Amino acid sequence: MEQDFGRVGGASWQDRKKKGIDYDLKRRSRDALVADIGGHVVGFVCTRLYHKRSIGHVANLAVASRYQGRGIGRALVDAAVRHLRDRGMEYARVETLEHNERAGNLYESAGFEEIARRVYYFREL
Repeated sequence: MEQDFGRVGGASWQDRKKKGIDYDLKRRSRDALVADIGGHVVGFVCTRLYHKRSIGHVANLAVASRYQGRGIGRALVDAAVRHLRDRGMEYARVETLEHNERAGNLYESAGFEEIARRVYYFREL
């Protein structure tokens, strides 16, 4: 989006992502999990619970770039799935952009199956 339209609403994609993470942490901090090495946070995952539908959502996942490729992301996804199950969810969902093959491979390796694709359209007003 930024490639074609520049900063949207005066915010970068990083700013918009941060707001989503802040939202998750303020609403349900107990549904966020962190990975630490030697007392330093190197990754995190935020989850959201939709009790009426029994669906847990892996909403935000990140691992510091210098720690990627060590299985931390997979451990966080596995921990998130256990957390969702422990909180009574029957299903788990996660979403990523089509071009993010690395994330897609991670989620498939963790047992997630692609069930649909969503197309987003955007334009200037």
